[in-house]
Amino acid sequence: MASASEENLHCPVCCGIFQDPVLLSCSHSFCKACLQTWWNNTKNQECPLCRKRSVQNNPPKNLALRNVCQDFLQKKQRDVTSPESHCSLHAEELKLFCLNDEQPVCVVCLHSETHKNHSIRPIDEAARDIKEGLQEQLEPLRNKLDLFNDMKENYGQTAKDIEGQAEDTERQIKATFSMLRNILEKEEKARLDALKEEEQQKSEMMRTQCEALAKEMEALSDTIRGTNEVLRATDHSFLLRYNTAVELVHCFMLNHPQPIQGAMIDVDKHLKNLPFNILERMKMTITHTLIHRPADPEPTAISLGGLSIQT
Repeated sequence: MASASEENLHCPVCCGIFQDPVLLSCSHSFCKACLQTWWNNTKNQECPLCRKRSVQNNPPKNLALRNVCQDFLQKKQRDVTSPESHCSLHAEELKLFCLNDEQPVCVVCLHSETHKNHSIRPIDEAARDIKEGLQEQLEPLRNKLDLFNDMKENYGQTAKDIEGQAEDTERQIKATFSMLRNILEKEEKARLDALKEEEQQKSEMMRTQCEALAKEMEALSDTIRGTNEVLRATDHSFLLRYNTAVELVHCFMLNHPQPIQGAMIDVDKHLKNLPFNILERMKMTITHTLIHRPADPEPTAISLGGLSIQT
């Protein structure tokens, strides 16, 4: 909060410290620019406070008020920018430093009861010693900052190494799965080819059997038809042809068709333990591939369905 004396230095229009103040005949003062703006807006040349009309177009400057305002602003600037150098109790310059209370003192404070029997030193010597002590305390912090900088560089390099490691690992993962896909595709093709070959063999066998059976059926039909003709013949002709007909009938009665063994596809051969057999073949293939490739700088492990392969 501004003091009462400071409030008297404020322009009633802009509420700031007077700038180039002018004095009206009613004894009220205003910033010259503020008063001119007021008059331009109101179109009436009167005092903004008491409304008394001014007969002067250019009121005289209030030099005394201007000087007071300038002194106030300069003192305020000094208070802000300069450290306090005088004792607040005795208004004497602070030339000494009390080591016990760790505060600047003046020559009057030196002989006061407050600092009786205290260690007193000139303020410049005390400041020099305290600065040296503070410099010593800063040294571990500087070393710590250097350590942090080194760690930061290491972290940055580690981040780059992590990125490179991730890229290399990704490449190896893709290469591994590509190899596995190739093995699976070859294994799939081999097993499908084996199934196709068995299918063709069994189908060819059934075609051959069907053709032979068709010939047997045709011969059997001819025998039945011929025997019926003999049965329809006259007694004399029947008896002459009887023996031959009986031999043909007996021949076909002894020749019964037999079921074909192993005609169906051997499904168990193709599907039994298929996943484990494939994994075993993959393990053998991968092991053979790794043995015949250049050694890696670091060993790796590949796990396939519970089968761990150290490489």
